[in-house]
Amino acid sequence: MTGNRGLAALVVVLSGLLLAGCNFSLGGEEEAARRPTLGPPIPWATAHPTETPFVLVVTATLQPTLPLPPPTVTALAAVPTKQIPPTLSPTPTRTPFTIPTPIVAPTLTSAAIVSPSLTAAPALEPSAVTLPSLTAAPTLTVPPPTMTPPPSFTPAIAATNTPLPTALPAAQVCPTCANLRLRASPGTAGQVLTLLPADLPLSVIGRTADNAWVQVVLPDGSSGWVAAQYLTLRIDLNVVSVTGAAQDAPTAVANTAGVVSGVSANARRILLDGLAKGNLPHSFTRVGDSISAAPQFLTPIGSGTYRLGDYGYLSTAISFFSGPNGRGANPFSAASLAARNGWSTESVLNPANADASLCRAGETPLACEYRLTRPAVALIMFGTNDSGGMPTATFQANLQAIVQTSISMGVIPVLSTIPPKRYNPATDGRVAEFNQVIIATARAYDIPLWDYYQAMVGLPNNGLAPDGVHPSAPPDGLTTVFDAEHLRYGYTVRNLTALQVLYTLWQQVLYDADQVRPATAPPPTTPAGGVPGDLNDPACLGVPPPRLTVGGQGRVTPGLPNKVRSAPSTSAAAIGSIPGDAIFAVIGGPRCADGYLWWQVNYNGLIGWTASGTSSEDWVVPYP
Repeated sequence: MTGNRGLAALVVVLSGLLLAGCNFSLGGEEEAARRPTLGPPIPWATAHPTETPFVLVVTATLQPTLPLPPPTVTALAAVPTKQIPPTLSPTPTRTPFTIPTPIVAPTLTSAAIVSPSLTAAPALEPSAVTLPSLTAAPTLTVPPPTMTPPPSFTPAIAATNTPLPTALPAAQVCPTCANLRLRASPGTAGQVLTLLPADLPLSVIGRTADNAWVQVVLPDGSSGWVAAQYLTLRIDLNVVSVTGAAQDAPTAVANTAGVVSGVSANARRILLDGLAKGNLPHSFTRVGDSISAAPQFLTPIGSGTYRLGDYGYLSTAISFFSGPNGRGANPFSAASLAARNGWSTESVLNPANADASLCRAGETPLACEYRLTRPAVALIMFGTNDSGGMPTATFQANLQAIVQTSISMGVIPVLSTIPPKRYNPATDGRVAEFNQVIIATARAYDIPLWDYYQAMVGLPNNGLAPDGVHPSAPPDGLTTVFDAEHLRYGYTVRNLTALQVLYTLWQQVLYDADQVRPATAPPPTTPAGGVPGDLNDPACLGVPPPRLTVGGQGRVTPGLPNKVRSAPSTSAAAIGSIPGDAIFAVIGGPRCADGYLWWQVNYNGLIGWTASGTSSEDWVVPYP
């Protein structure tokens, strides 16, 4: 590029020199007057008659071979600007730039060579002007409207959906089977597509050979598979074509890691205290509602009706906890005074629900069961009925009272989470809330947790019976046969996980219960770390020491009645009173507030808090 520029410059200089030697009709004096301003003539640039043609010829022959360099392009771009100066009056400073004017004259062949490059510049300008005509935006925007004819597709979609409702609605989801799983294929291995509400009408288009699974079409046109046992059928399935074979997913119950947790040294302290109180290490009991009181739960094990299968190691726990209990019965088959149909946490703490022929006056069913059977362990599950309407705070207080009573009487409380519910959409969602209370209570008191809910959620229909409340049972009723088929049902899983709880406690807590020495000091009955208002709180300074015991009984001293309040505070609402000399059950406490020591009590179903008295006068005393 540098050589090209030098050559071009040489051509311009030579042309200038040639032109300087020509006569432009200037006089000799004028020429002589102008030359000094240009300097002395250069000897080698003097024009000779024979040199001028050669220079011009050389210039003409070199131009075509040279690619147009950027300076030439710059000159082209500047051509329009050079067309404007002729309108300006010549000045001394512009006279040197008038030299290119003769270059355009016909006498110079080099100008003819340059002219194509100069004429190319105007050719570029029209193209630039015509660019707007190329950007024909209107022509580009016209196709999209012509390419969107959705009306031709809409009828097609409607046509594929409209034939579906023509199938006769031959079934519907049973009234108590809300949230029935619709699967992509028959069997529990099928992917769950959605949950169906109760009473949803369905069209039947296929089945499995054993009629256990039915292929259905929903009112919206979608289809899938559901278990036939949760449908109300209006046709004979035998006339329906077999369209699939069931494939069940392997049950995850065999791996129950994490179902039992929270077994710590505190359980050992409770055991040793219980042995000092006369509890029996080979005895356990159950506390709860109908799910715990049902004959499907543990009872068959007491009669030897069970098959452990892959869980043969659990036979050692069965042998260890076979009792007898304090009433001479096998704990697996013995009925519990603290487990009844329809019970809640309030029920088991209400002395009015205790068996009058066996329990003492004012004794709660829970305390009565513990006193008579003298268990080392209690399997406790409440919340299914409580979550139907009880305030969460009330449930929490009652559950804490149950735990405190258990620990005070030397019984290891094992808290169980409750199973899912498919009963009432307005309250079914409270299961998670109540399970959080159960888990938090177990952690606060450092006691074992049995996560029954976690073991249930992976089962067909969450392991629930058609009523949506109770665990399901196998068709043959064998809830203690632990094979893959029977472990698809809720009560079978409940029995298996209960045995795993007992086995874990036997291995980690009661391993030497027959030889160990009982403890001399009872374990604490308050949550780990304490709670506001407990005996370690500065608010308790100056109050009289506690005389009552959680799980025991108290009596109001003769004279005036004692007020029962909704919370341990003089500012809490009064919800009733206990007459003088009346006996009540102590279910929680103590708490310190407003200069008093408060106990949670149950007086004939009235549950609340009452103050124990002042430093100089007792308002309540232990009974008997």
